[in-house]
Amino acid sequence: MAHAVAPEQLDEVLGLQLTLSWAGESPGGVHRRLGWWKTDLVDAEGGGDLWKRLLPRTHLWAGLEAARRAARLVDERLRRESARADDMLTLFHFGFELDEALDERLAHHRLEAHPPGEVLPLLQHTSAPLDRAVLLAHLSSPGLDVAYKVVPGGRQLKARADEGPVFQARRLACAMLTEPPAAYSLPFILAEAGRAGR
Repeated sequence: MAHAVAPEQLDEVLGLQLTLSWAGESPGGVHRRLGWWKTDLVDAEGGGDLWKRLLPRTHLWAGLEAARRAARLVDERLRRESARADDMLTLFHFGFELDEALDERLAHHRLEAHPPGEVLPLLQHTSAPLDRAVLLAHLSSPGLDVAYKVVPGGRQLKARADEGPVFQARRLACAMLTEPPAAYSLPFILAEAGRAGR
């Protein structure tokens, strides 16, 4: 059902993906982040400098996109270890149609070359050291069910039939940031009945 997802909704999900991709990186120096993927692709002191020299106009988007790709690869590897990999919805995997729409929306923003934090306000968090508690508080809202149970291979959140991709993405992001372990915890929702919510 990706065709029914409005551009503003795609932007919200994309903002969550890119911000959590940045948060999951492993930069050196004093400002540590979650360290779930062994990359440092956004910060000017790391890969951001290379992107700036290679792509002066779109370097900020390039670094964020590369971090998102690293996150998606880790997410996919862990999902593939499950017998129900195809039924798992994660922050980085919503099914072919929606994932494709998100890729196209990211390509649109990269071509427009506006500053990422202006287009996707959540990305303003990436211009300062990670404050996990502040980011989690920003994403949480009253009534947002972020409860999960730890199961072999990840953190399972309950499926909600009335929920679209924006709320799914917020719930999954909150589950990632709640008491984060040293390795990526793979928060997921099992899509039932024909992969609902895609």
